[in-house]
Amino acid sequence: MSDVPFLAAMYLRLSRDDCDIGDMMDRNGTIKSESNSIGNQRELIKGYIQQQQDIKLYDVYIDDGFSGSNFDRPEFKRMIDDMKAGKINCVIVKDLSRFGRDYIEVGKYIQKIFPAYFVRFIALTDGYDSFLADMQESNFILPLKNFINDSYCRDISIKVK
Repeated sequence: MSDVPFLAAMYLRLSRDDCDIGDMMDRNGTIKSESNSIGNQRELIKGYIQQQQDIKLYDVYIDDGFSGSNFDRPEFKRMIDDMKAGKINCVIVKDLSRFGRDYIEVGKYIQKIFPAYFVRFIALTDGYDSFLADMQESNFILPLKNFINDSYCRDISIKVK
């Protein structure tokens, strides 16, 4: 490992359904390789990590254009493989909805899988850090936020259809 206690995965995700065409175009009207939202997520997390003395960035995992309603995403899978191999012990996301929108699966990772691997989970704009969270936050507030994210995803899907 490292002399820093936490080796972090920066996980970034944006569904194509979550962005408009302007988010994918540069000033010249050509398609960008990365959406504005992904860039913004990266800068937010990077700034956070720079302020932490106990966290070092191990790698960046980007699923740009993948739905959060399932976990069949290539970079998510790579991140989980790195976690299982002991390469990372901290996952940082902008917010819970960037991690995923299926509240059962999100809860399974945050409350079961990550603790089993001694992985710290941080959702910046939700103000959640598993290392600092109390039981009420972990067992009541977090599942409620995940349920709302899941419901939002289903509502948008119905409206798009």
